[in-house]
Amino acid sequence: MSETRTFEFSPAIRCWVKHLVEGRYNAKEKSLFTIFGALKRIRLVATITNKEEFVSNRPNDIDSPTETVNTNLRFELDDGTGIISGVKWDIDSEKYRDINIGDLVDILGGVGYFNEKTQIRYIKSIRKIKEPNYVLLREAEVIKKIKLGDIHEIPKIEEADSDIDEDSFFDNLSDDIDIDQLFGDSEPSKTSEVDTIKEEIFSTIYEYSQDGNGISLEELQTRLKIPENKLRTYINDLVMESRIYPTEENIYQSY
Repeated sequence: MSETRTFEFSPAIRCWVKHLVEGRYNAKEKSLFTIFGALKRIRLVATITNKEEFVSNRPNDIDSPTETVNTNLRFELDDGTGIISGVKWDIDSEKYRDINIGDLVDILGGVGYFNEKTQIRYIKSIRKIKEPNYVLLREAEVIKKIKLGDIHEIPKIEEADSDIDEDSFFDNLSDDIDIDQLFGDSEPSKTSEVDTIKEEIFSTIYEYSQDGNGISLEELQTRLKIPENKLRTYINDLVMESRIYPTEENIYQSY
């Protein structure tokens, strides 16, 4: 059975791009291990940041030298937690002409691993979203799973896939080796300072989350006296760590 057909029999799991990017791919199982378990098929809401058409060739028949030229679409998708690429294979160009950069879309597809990156290898469907409340509903589904503790620990690489190839070699280096420190890109004192600031930001957001309203970026900046560009960086880190989440634009709450 082909990889395309295999993922179609798996349930589609609603998630964010960050969960896919942070996952570990198992080539044997053709699954991505994430906090939501082993995923083959996913569904996410994201904005198209790039769209390009490309062609590919494939034999008409295994015993025939003739080839069929297929038209395909490659997308870059950004949901605010990360960016991921996805491919819609063998398409009718006219059918997808009204789906463009800047559109908010609902994506259903199968996950894969290519060029050392997780990607949506097979986009089954891509649909423009016109109702803002649909986005809030989909976000709430993901948040609810996390808040209810319906999450898993991502297996270490040797547990996820014992077949180590050249592409994944550097992902399997011992955790005892601090790569940043080895090459002089990071200093322990700086790391400690960053952690302290992040914890202060988290504590403030947690405090304001107790009444269910959260805190705005502007109020955080005023209270903590942190430059906006740095504050956004720390906030993005906390979102990626699944410790806080945006309830609306520039307003954050803790889990």
